Amino acid sequence: MKPARIVFPGFWFGTSELSAAKKAAARGVGGFCVYGGTARQTKHFAEAVREASPYDHLLICADIEEDLSEVIKDAPALPSNAELGAADNTEGAYRKGLISARMARSVGIDWLLAPVVDIGYQSPAFCEGPMAVARLAGDYVAGVSNGGALNCVKYFPGVSGILKTLAQMEDAEFVPYKHMFRRCDAIMPSDMVFANIDPSCRAMMSDKIVKGLLKKRLNYKGCVIGAPLFKSHIKNEAAAALKMIACGVEMILAPQNAEEVLAAVEKEFDKGHITEEVIHSISNHEMFTSKVITSTAPLFETKEAFAMAKDFKK
Repeated sequence: MKPARIVFPGFWFGTSELSAAKKAAARGVGGFCVYGGTARQTKHFAEAVREASPYDHLLICADIEEDLSEVIKDAPALPSNAELGAADNTEGAYRKGLISARMARSVGIDWLLAPVVDIGYQSPAFCEGPMAVARLAGDYVAGVSNGGALNCVKYFPGVSGILKTLAQMEDAEFVPYKHMFRRCDAIMPSDMVFANIDPSCRAMMSDKIVKGLLKKRLNYKGCVIGAPLFKSHIKNEAAAALKMIACGVEMILAPQNAEEVLAAVEKEFDKGHITEEVIHSISNHEMFTSKVITSTAPLFETKEAFAMAKDFKK
């Protein structure tokens, strides 16, 4: 068993070294988050690290809020969530998810870290109505799944609730999550501090928020993954990663220094401190890999998938 499997390093085209990524893949990381490549570069990268990996399939993630154009330079942009929400366009939300998944798979990406289900009137939020957000995000997730990719709803417990009471959040921010527990592949907690719930920790490192609120009070039984660490500007990423694992986060994404995080996770595992957590995470990882490999969704060439996106935009 390789504890490195719970870590997903980032790969930044133009900055990261492919040789280092291949070494990480051979070491047994669970996958990568890709940033800033073209469709062709991304596809070649996915093929290279999968060839180096000891697993049957290595998961490649797209860390997005709206669409693939955020991480793939030449990917067409799609209508914003706010546009779809303003028209209550659930069919459009489904098509956006479906086309996003098709584009992603055409360049070797398996996992869309989307949608955002925060309540609000500006993108990446769909709209201000909790049930409307649940409908739109639910149809987006259905599209992603039917396109053969994994999804992730975020950012729990809901950035729009940062100044609200817990009771107020129960009637608003929590609604989309509760309606999507059985449909989503994973949930990503926020990297912000919610003083109304736990003033001492960012949500993704809070035992009160991940274990106490999400898993116990709201009874979520699925996978929880961390927000990309490099975006959080955390000085000690290794310590942060271990704290996240201890509070119920099962996959660590895109640390600035993946080597330090990998070493810390492997050391704690060798000591027997995070054995159960790693076993549980790997079980989810294998389930996700199986879901991707056994998908019967058609696989499109990049040119064809991108053409679908351009037509949708019209």
